[in-house]
Amino acid sequence: MKMINSIILLTSNEYFERFSSELRKINPAIEIVLANDLPSLIALPHSLLEKSRLISCLSLVIVPLSIIKKLKYGAYNFHPGPPIRPGYASLEMAVYEGDEVYGTTLHEMDELVDTGKINNIHIFSVPKKANAYELYKLTSDSLLTLFNQTKEDLLDEAPLLYCPIPWGNKKFTKADYLSYLIISRDISREELELRMRAFSFDFFNRLKLIDRGNIYELESGNRPEGYLDLSDFQVVCGQKFIRTKELVNI
Repeated sequence: MKMINSIILLTSNEYFERFSSELRKINPAIEIVLANDLPSLIALPHSLLEKSRLISCLSLVIVPLSIIKKLKYGAYNFHPGPPIRPGYASLEMAVYEGDEVYGTTLHEMDELVDTGKINNIHIFSVPKKANAYELYKLTSDSLLTLFNQTKEDLLDEAPLLYCPIPWGNKKFTKADYLSYLIISRDISREELELRMRAFSFDFFNRLKLIDRGNIYELESGNRPEGYLDLSDFQVVCGQKFIRTKELVNI
């Protein structure tokens, strides 16, 4: 095969180190550039884009079509979910809806999120009653397995082969995800426990109870600034929700 000499990795520092180490074992002379957000991606010179392939992994950046078109060898994304679960928070929804099988997907990047041709997948069984954090760890392992299965193809100048596998019809959005974080006082214990398994591992977006214009967030061991007196709380199905400084606009 004729190898690419320049790769742009759109990912975190952790995955940059893991991916670049493996890619250099195949091509020691390869140039690998890290972009970890949209500004750093936009700032890359055209001369780099015109000789590179972009590989994205666990990035929330939506790559502009104008950048995708400039890349000589295209753009590929490692999606942390199977094709049946495109979009946002696929992992959390898999826990919430009780998926027995989960996985990761390598696909071409296109103008719209999770719509490009699918190049490869890795599938695994979900342990019964797994929570979102446990599934996240399994998904991280799956992503690395899928990368190792495809890393040589990703360094080949030729476009990756694709599979005749369709994406799922329902694309979950961030707005959908945030709606599941709002609970009511009459929620059942079973439903609250399910939502905690699926949605309580997000440090930035906690499960919330809204009551009389006040917002109460599920108590956690680590409380950032933004909470009032901890004696001001509500208990729902045995779980403590602490009032925040934020108010609901009515």
